[in-house]
This record gives sequence, C-alpha cells and structure tokens, in this order.
Amino acid sequence: MINPSQIPHLLLDIFWKPKWKKEALGTLKGGQKFLNFNRDLLEQDRIEEISSRIKDLKEIISKRDKDGVKEACKQLQGTCEHSLKSYRQPDALAENLEVFFVAIAICLGIRSYYVQPFRIPTGSMQPTLNGIVGVQNEDPDWNKPNIIVQGWKKVTEGRTYVKARAPFGGRITDIKERRSLWFFTKTDIYIDEQKAVTVNGSQTSVLLGLGLGEKMGIVDSKGNPTNRRGNLTVKKGDIIVQGHVDTGDLVLVNKFSYHFRQPKRGEVFVFETRGIENIQSEYRNRDQEAGSHYIKRLAGVPGDTLRIEEPNLYHNGKLAKEAGFKKVMAKKDDHEGYFYSSTQHGRYLRNAKETFTIGENRYFAMGDNSDNSSDSRYWGEIDEYLLVGSGLFTLWPFENFGFIR
Repeated sequence: MINPSQIPHLLLDIFWKPKWKKEALGTLKGGQKFLNFNRDLLEQDRIEEISSRIKDLKEIISKRDKDGVKEACKQLQGTCEHSLKSYRQPDALAENLEVFFVAIAICLGIRSYYVQPFRIPTGSMQPTLNGIVGVQNEDPDWNKPNIIVQGWKKVTEGRTYVKARAPFGGRITDIKERRSLWFFTKTDIYIDEQKAVTVNGSQTSVLLGLGLGEKMGIVDSKGNPTNRRGNLTVKKGDIIVQGHVDTGDLVLVNKFSYHFRQPKRGEVFVFETRGIENIQSEYRNRDQEAGSHYIKRLAGVPGDTLRIEEPNLYHNGKLAKEAGFKKVMAKKDDHEGYFYSSTQHGRYLRNAKETFTIGENRYFAMGDNSDNSSDSRYWGEIDEYLLVGSGLFTLWPFENFGFIR
C-alpha cells in the first residue's frame, strides 16, 4: 500500500527521475538480467543470495534512502561478480579469434544467400566480360618487362607474362588445368610424365593463345582440332611457351534477386551446369571436367520463340529490343553480332529459317561472342532450378571495374 507521504515523490519521478535513482534502477535491471542469463551455471546458494540482494535493493529504493541504495548497489554488483568462479575474461588472442570466425561466418552467409564472386573462364562473353586469354610472342629474343611494369599490368589488367623453358629434355606428354586458391586457373605441362612447367592461365589459353597446341600439331593455325595425337619433343632450355595471359574478370553475382522476381530477358546471368547432360557429355568426350557454372546473356524466357538472322536476334518475330542485344547486333565496342550455330555441332538456330520455342520454366542462354560461345544453341535449354543469379559487378581487373550491362 502506498504511503501518502510518498505520493509527491512518485509524481515527481514520473516527470523527472533523480540521477541516483536512474543508476540504482540500472543496477537492479543488470542484476536481474545476470540472474536470468546465468541461472543454469549458478549454484543454488548463489541464486538465493542474488535474489535476496535484488529484493533488498528494491526495498531501499522505495524508501529513497540514497546512502542505503549506494551500499545495496555495491553489494549486488559484488555478489554477481563473484558468483561465477570459473568465469575468466578472454585474452586478446581469444577475442581476436572469435571476431575472425564470426567474420568468416558472415562472409559465408553473404556468399550463400546474397552475392558470390565468380571468375570468367572463357571468352564467350567478350567484350562484355573477359575470359582467360593468352597471346603468343614469337620473338625468340623477347623477355618479360621489368618487375614494376609486370606488377602494374597485373593490378590494372590482370596480365601475367609468361616465358617458360623446359627444365629437362623429353616429349610433352600431358597438359592439365587446375584451380589454385578457388579463383586462379593454372596449367601444368608434363614432360615424359613429369610435371615440368606451370603456367598461369587455362588449358585453352596455353594451347590456343600461347600457341602450344599448334606446336604439338593438335590444332591448326586457326585453332581447329586436327584429330592428331600431340607429339612435341623439347630439349633442356627450349622455350615451350612465351607471351602473356590476361586473367578472366572477377565478377559478383546477385543470388538474392531471383527469390523475388523472374529472370529478365537480356540480363547477364549465372547458372549451374551439372544438371545439363549435353554439357557434361561434351566434356566427357574430350576427357575434361566441365565447369560447374557458366555465365551468359539470357537470350530467351519461357514461351519465347527465337530466330537468328545474322547479325540479328529475333524474339517472337520481332527484333530483340533489350539494350544488351542491341549493342551486340549493332557491332558496337568490338561486338560482332549473333551467328548461327555451326552445322557440325549445333542443335538449334542453325540457319535463318530455323526457330526455337522455349518451354515452361526453362531459359535460353547465349554468349555475346556468339561466334565463339558454347551455349544453348549447342546444348539446349536451362531448367529454372539451375539458375544462380544475375551478374552484378566486375571487381577485377580494375580496367573493367563497374556494373555489368
């Protein structure tokens, strides 16, 4: 029951609480929270003592005994601090490790549900997105630039200079591509079954771009397979390959948007390839492993009827109107237009009269560099469940930094 003499103080507290009472109420709240959070860790006698200290503090606050409140707060704080005997403040190393692992967890969460980085492996989207490209230098007296120029080119253009000599003599017996640190592609060259040279770049960039395939006789001067078994013997110190390799663009993909909207015709997008049998069989026939993801332009959505009349792409009988298609068809900025699929390997859109209608919940992908792109013209539609997200941003190299259009 409220004492009539306390009414003026209660009314005053509604509009203005004195500092001592604010501090006391904060201590009271902290003690109650400590008890609730640590009840399963505390001994029963500790629980009873803390509960008693909380009760005492409440009573003294109601009596407005400032000196008593100060002492009761001190006792409650001391009881809480000494109740968990086994608790020890973490040292700096433990705290930093905790922050580090929390940061990793956050990054993995962002990667899984929001945005994910991808490396562009091929030139199928050039010049919109650059893949790994090798350029041969045939001058026998050529040498790499100085270390400063190499570093600058690496940062700004993602360029690596290559001059690989045979460490021992023998016959080149194998060329294997592998991934390093998730994002970087390297190619190992074997001499007499021994790994002899490692080159930064994809197998394709080494064989075609740096010219090793032609030296071995497995492709002609235009890069077409010769169906011959490679046979190249080198001596110790011979130059195997030389020139430069430009790395593929590192892009961020928006994995979040497709949960709330339908994929849009004309946007750049990433999709899984493991569910597309024609892609997997194509690589099995070449004794290679297919990439797990491809990036292309979304050339058609469910219900669209497509047709190509070089260099133009048509949707439902009308010229494609999206900005991405327009720049390819107009041959702007080194684009070359759209081409029919080759008669040897193409399955769809092989001439100006042929059309293709996309099925329900399926999509059609094409590379901007359609004359050199393995896409839906060759291996068919993509099921909706395989779509990962839309291309968002190019992170590196810096000369291509910006939003993907």
